[in-house]
Amino acid sequence: MDSLQSNVLDENTLALRPALTISVIMFLEICFIVVLAIGVAALFWFMVRQSSEKIVRQYRKIAQQLQLDLTEPTPQLAGFIRAEPFVHGMYRLREISISVPGKGLQNTRQIETIIKVKVDDGSLTWQITTKGLLGGFRQRDSGSKQRWLSGDSLLDAAIDVRTNDGLQFARIFHHDRLALLSKALKDSKATITLRGGVLSFAEFGLIADNAKRERFLEMTELICDVAEAVEDR
Repeated sequence: MDSLQSNVLDENTLALRPALTISVIMFLEICFIVVLAIGVAALFWFMVRQSSEKIVRQYRKIAQQLQLDLTEPTPQLAGFIRAEPFVHGMYRLREISISVPGKGLQNTRQIETIIKVKVDDGSLTWQITTKGLLGGFRQRDSGSKQRWLSGDSLLDAAIDVRTNDGLQFARIFHHDRLALLSKALKDSKATITLRGGVLSFAEFGLIADNAKRERFLEMTELICDVAEAVEDR
């Protein structure tokens, strides 16, 4: 009798072993997936933080150099979502801001950084881009305005200008200034726009290194020069 019970127990134990083995394997697989997910999330958080800190450092330098106010949005969702900082205030006697809009060009994922300055002229409008496919894509914002030509074949081949007042535009952008502007826009994915009393310079990318910061500082001076020319200072 005892021998029979022992045989039954041995058979039950043998029957349970595969199930236990499968359960252990599944448990280990779940643990691996959880650890992997935590590792990936931690790596992503670290990369987001590092990238954000690089950008913040550049904006702090801009704020210091231009004597502007700096706004650093508070990180959300434990730091996984970090809005871009922005600077704003008065520079060269006019309102100015440097920021990243909440959405990309034409509602796409193309992120751009924008300098905006206030101009006391709400009637004149223009949009300037480089010639080419991307420039044509950006000029969709200019509506039905006809292209303005300077008469200089080299300049006209380099930039695409749309304005509602060619005579006023020609007064502001004499040949030397237009050549300087063309040089500044060369090989860039940038646009200069005057609309509704706001003069802006928009370029793809974020201010994440010294070279990009220096470029935006240079363009800030150029945009302010153009704003003064619009107001005929």
